[in-house]
Amino acid sequence: MIALLFVLTMQAATPDIVVSGKRLAEAYESCVEQGCPPLRDAQVSIAFAEQQFRQGAYQKARYTLAAAVARNKDNAVVAPKPVAALYEAYATVSLHDGEMDVFKKAVGGQVRTLRDNLPPNDPAVTAAAFATGDMWVSLGNGRAAESSYRAVERQALASGDATLAMLATLRRVGLANARRDPAGATRLLAEAEARPAAADPALRSVLQVVRLRLAAKRADDAAVDRLVRDIGHETSARPILIWSPPYEPTAQASAREEAAKFGSVDPVPARSSDLDPMQWVDIGFWIKPDGKTDDAEILRGSRSTGWANYLVKQVSERRYTGSPGPDRGNGVYRIERFSLRGTYQVPTGSLISRRGGPAALQVLDLTAPETRVTASR
Repeated sequence: MIALLFVLTMQAATPDIVVSGKRLAEAYESCVEQGCPPLRDAQVSIAFAEQQFRQGAYQKARYTLAAAVARNKDNAVVAPKPVAALYEAYATVSLHDGEMDVFKKAVGGQVRTLRDNLPPNDPAVTAAAFATGDMWVSLGNGRAAESSYRAVERQALASGDATLAMLATLRRVGLANARRDPAGATRLLAEAEARPAAADPALRSVLQVVRLRLAAKRADDAAVDRLVRDIGHETSARPILIWSPPYEPTAQASAREEAAKFGSVDPVPARSSDLDPMQWVDIGFWIKPDGKTDDAEILRGSRSTGWANYLVKQVSERRYTGSPGPDRGNGVYRIERFSLRGTYQVPTGSLISRRGGPAALQVLDLTAPETRVTASR
């Protein structure tokens, strides 16, 4: 879904841009105090915010990116990709920090920057086509996400972009699957498979994974093992998640969900006395060649990490696509960041926005190569 964070891949002739530690702080201060070209400012600011985020300083990372957006938003015409990358990183940090209004505005800024300043067929514009729908998924608004994905699908079909249309349809399959509508998901998948674009080898692999995910929801452990063996690892150089146990909702979230079903009063209203701390952990684990996980453990986190023990169990029960061939080694090592936090809101009896309400979980793969974003002009 929204799988971006922070590190900008260099395509410009600036050999000394990737810095760390003291040099990174100095480079960042230089951009703040003296000004930098948009590309360098985006690279340095995003790298500096990444460092803050990895250390658990979510608010500082958000402030760093907010300031960088303010410095560079007027450069969208001449440097749309660096500016869009800043907006995207700003959106990601805001989501994890629970600042949902900022998250929505940042996603909007990213999409507008690319759409208004690049040709419609530019790869960056195509890649951002799903940003709005993915945003609604993160906000729990499935209806708005469905509408957004359908709009992308219709526009792609009208313009003859079969690949984009197919990917939009598969996003809709995922939504139907998530809302426990297997019949709807199967129908949409059948529509996608009937299109000529389904013969494309790359799309055929994607369709195979989606079909496997639908089957895995209804299969027992032995059947999942067989499905994973059948699909092999043709789809990607990295393992793809096929099945995982659901995340356990917090007691507050469960109470609010039950109240909403029956139109009852919110049992967990935000109060002026609320002080909701941010909790986070990094969990590392191996994805073995057979698609099972191993050695899941908490690597680091906020002061208390006991709350995350159930996440270790959840990771341990996941199933991924496997790796064929004799040189499979130990598999692939992955690290994921889990953030448990409420959302920013103004509680009753206060004028100050603060994090509160039922805690929600956000997950980010810190080792994914797709978290790199191109920032060339």
